[in-house]
Amino acid sequence: MLAPLVVACDVDMHEREICTYTVQLRYEYNEENTARENKITAWVDGIDEYIFEAESHLLYSIRHVTEELCKENLDSEMQLPAGKYSVIAVGNGDDRSRVYDEKTGTAPQIGKTHREDMRLSLDNPTAVADGAVGPCEELFHGYRTFTVREVGASRVRVDMMNAHFQLRFRVTWRRSRADLDDGIYYAVLEDIPSEYRMMPEWIFPAGSFTAQKHEPTGHDLYPYEDRDVIHHIPHTSFQQKNILSHSNETYLNADREIWGQFVNYRVKNDTGMMMNVYYASSGTRAEGDPMVLPKKINLKDYFAHYKYNLDHELKQEYALDIVVDGQTIIITPMNGLKVSDWGEGGRLN
Repeated sequence: MLAPLVVACDVDMHEREICTYTVQLRYEYNEENTARENKITAWVDGIDEYIFEAESHLLYSIRHVTEELCKENLDSEMQLPAGKYSVIAVGNGDDRSRVYDEKTGTAPQIGKTHREDMRLSLDNPTAVADGAVGPCEELFHGYRTFTVREVGASRVRVDMMNAHFQLRFRVTWRRSRADLDDGIYYAVLEDIPSEYRMMPEWIFPAGSFTAQKHEPTGHDLYPYEDRDVIHHIPHTSFQQKNILSHSNETYLNADREIWGQFVNYRVKNDTGMMMNVYYASSGTRAEGDPMVLPKKINLKDYFAHYKYNLDHELKQEYALDIVVDGQTIIITPMNGLKVSDWGEGGRLN
């Protein structure tokens, strides 16, 4: 182990505080190239960080990174021996998901878990009466390789990206639905993958807007210093494991409209995504509750029609306008609607 290296880091009010580290990983989130500044603390509360030694690819250390006085954002400053490493990072994880070693089925173990065996799975979902599960976390994922210097501190940027799918929707009727009752409504999105292989499947290299299949031998460069924006997309349900239906309560507002949202793991082009809306006539969800829509909605066809490439989308956040006209359902993007437009309870501000 190298002797500690004394360096300085910026803190509030332009003061200086002495910090000791041999490498700084600066976690950044620029809203997938839509913002120039780092927005990490606006979206991510904490990061679980898994460091792997490059030659063996075995787990070297585990840390939980939070915002502290000596850090401008979510920077991970640590002492590592000189050498090559890789990091896998998970933002906003809680007890609904677990990280595990696929070979053992248990929590990752330092010195034993290989980075190729790292998995993230929805493990403790909130079950509801109809057999579906509740919303997952708004997860973020990061990956990067880096080298620690023999002398001096190495500093490498780690770009975090959305590792969740968020769908907001509004259901209206071309002709008034006076027969809709007040009470509990809920929406179900069927058969959604809820597991990640935590090594990337796709990469957007620095300066590129075209996704490439991640090839560690070609893409992992192990720099000492690197501020380039590089996005890595994790491998979603690579063996079609942990396929679950997701459900969320919604409501009927005074305008006789239904508003709601889903939050679950990322989806892909071949994900089925059949959507239903039900009315819980008994006040609690149960099998056999009546459907509100005339038929299920095939969102796979919707995304294909609008030519979304879900395999490569960096941010999977969408808003749909669903209009029911008799037995016909018309689905369009909700024009001009951004996440920031949504107020408490799903109303537009």
